[in-house]
Amino acid sequence: MRAQVLVTVPVLALMGLTDEPAMLDGFGPIPPSMARNLVANGADSFHRVLVDPRDGAPLEIGRTSYRVTKAMRNWLRLRDGKCPFPCCNNNSLDNEADHLLAWHQGGATGISNLGQPCPKHHRLRHTTGWTPTPATKNEPPGWTSPSGRHYKSEHQDWEPPHWPDEVLPEIKRLTGSTLGFTDFAYMGLSPGEEDLARFLTAPRA
Repeated sequence: MRAQVLVTVPVLALMGLTDEPAMLDGFGPIPPSMARNLVANGADSFHRVLVDPRDGAPLEIGRTSYRVTKAMRNWLRLRDGKCPFPCCNNNSLDNEADHLLAWHQGGATGISNLGQPCPKHHRLRHTTGWTPTPATKNEPPGWTSPSGRHYKSEHQDWEPPHWPDEVLPEIKRLTGSTLGFTDFAYMGLSPGEEDLARFLTAPRA
């Protein structure tokens, strides 16, 4: 068996331009210096995730087939952070991808039709009157109890990205706005990606 550690770190913090904390899945925030060390000296895979600059939530990844891909499982972990059942804090790496509307009932394999309950609440969903409510690209499913009471999802609280002062004029030029703009403007390569690539491939000192 092989252990897996999922760390989400803002690209500008990875480059040392900001001091935003990284998120260690199942633990919480860690210093950006620790995240940079993990990336430089041990990470063997990377997943580029575009986020909404308004609230930091990952943007949707879509696929219309029964099989849940590895990329979609990683996206679910980023969206949910933990089991969405009320008051459950089971970490996302232990949880199971589940179709909210079953495949045989016409449900598609898309982020908005997927949840990732822990094994206990996955069984509860299929053996009792508890049912999940619809999810969205940014929100895990809520739950409805056998008595009809509705509960909101338990999910990761995402922090919006922090932009260093020196890049704000460029963002304003490209988007015609400042922080708080309502539409995400695709700008080709994200800021500093070439520098990040050089950082990741540089020989170790």
